[in-house]
Amino acid sequence: MASKFLLLGLLINLLIVKDAQSVGVCYGRNGDGLPSERDVVRLYQRNGITRMRIYDPHQPTLEALRGTNIELMIGVPNDRLQSLSDQNAANTWVRDNIQRYPNVRFRYIAVGNEVDPNNGDS
Repeated sequence: MASKFLLLGLLINLLIVKDAQSVGVCYGRNGDGLPSERDVVRLYQRNGITRMRIYDPHQPTLEALRGTNIELMIGVPNDRLQSLSDQNAANTWVRDNIQRYPNVRFRYIAVGNEVDPNNGDS
């Protein structure tokens, strides 16, 4: 019986933990009539969205994120994975897409999206 109360107490603590209040949204850009990157960033800020994921280093999005508190997960596109096995190419990618934006809050770099390890083309 005591173990049931302990388990119940742990579950209740998990439900009321205040540290898990960050909200992140994937920012997709496929479509017509999309709002500008600056409008999207303002939408995130107005709604308290503190994390964004983009699937490639889209320069206008990175510019719009400058100086914001939005933490970013940026993806390396699948078609770039093979070329980045070369150290010089990887260094150039990081320089052009990360270091060039020192006031963007990069949190993660995701390598590939839905990569099939059995397919040598990815």
